[in-house]
Amino acid sequence: MTENKAYSGTYTHEGHDVQFHVLENGAEMEIVEIKDGNTMPVKRVNIEEGVDYQDQLVKWGYTSY
Repeated sequence: MTENKAYSGTYTHEGHDVQFHVLENGAEMEIVEIKDGNTMPVKRVNIEEGVDYQDQLVKWGYTSY
């Protein structure tokens, strides 16, 4: 099980931005991805899945701000 360390913010790498927004219910996140100026459909995921994705992005060299 992933420790709840959800982060609302943006991760970026080589023209790809991934924005995370922890929802008020504290159990879900919305994820918006932008690649070369094109916005992908918004994804709504549970906190654990969102944190796992954030961890994956850091391993791939993304910077958060």
